[in-house]
Amino acid sequence: MKLITCHCAKCAGKDFIKYGKTACGKQRYQCKNCKAISIMNYSYKAYKDDINNKIILLIKEGLGIRSTARVLEISPSTLLKRILKIAEDISQPIIPFYRTYEMDEVRFFIRKKSNPMWLVYAIDKNTKQVMSFYIGKRNNQTLNAVVKTLLNSKAEMIFTDKLKNYQYLIPQELHNTKRYGTNGIERKNLGLRTHLKRLGRKTICFSRSIIILSAILKIYFWS
Repeated sequence: MKLITCHCAKCAGKDFIKYGKTACGKQRYQCKNCKAISIMNYSYKAYKDDINNKIILLIKEGLGIRSTARVLEISPSTLLKRILKIAEDISQPIIPFYRTYEMDEVRFFIRKKSNPMWLVYAIDKNTKQVMSFYIGKRNNQTLNAVVKTLLNSKAEMIFTDKLKNYQYLIPQELHNTKRYGTNGIERKNLGLRTHLKRLGRKTICFSRSIIILSAILKIYFWS
């Protein structure tokens, strides 16, 4: 039996022996240390170690699901599963106390234009980092999901536009609607619509699922 020099994925051992073939005719190998059986060369690209990093890179570059699947030469269904798994491992950044924030909404639709949805999110006025976001209908419940996060962080000031709902959700002493107060987040909106075509105002691109969109935004904002 021929010895193969490689690294075992389980024990990092280097000594392998041939161990028969798969149903497709590919050679299998067994690690002499832990007896784990593996295949050295997978033809399916989703098994590559750097595939998740490439998915993150392409999402941040604004490629859609089918475009990313074509570039990486994997199936769209596998890509969707990977996106959800990557998003699960990303945690929301810790929000520091006593900061100033800008908050705004972005309108888009899910599946059809008769089903409009809103992305409500807030950024740190100094660092421009997205602190929190929520997807839902344009109502107090959706807005309050982000407002509560900012209030719990003892925000010093929250800048918004003049949408009337905010005056019922944000304490008056913390709420500011002055002109140019939301310049940072308005510029962020432009970047979002440019990079993620599914959020564009006039486009044939759209999202089919809130779950997938939330995962993509999580990767885009925090990875």
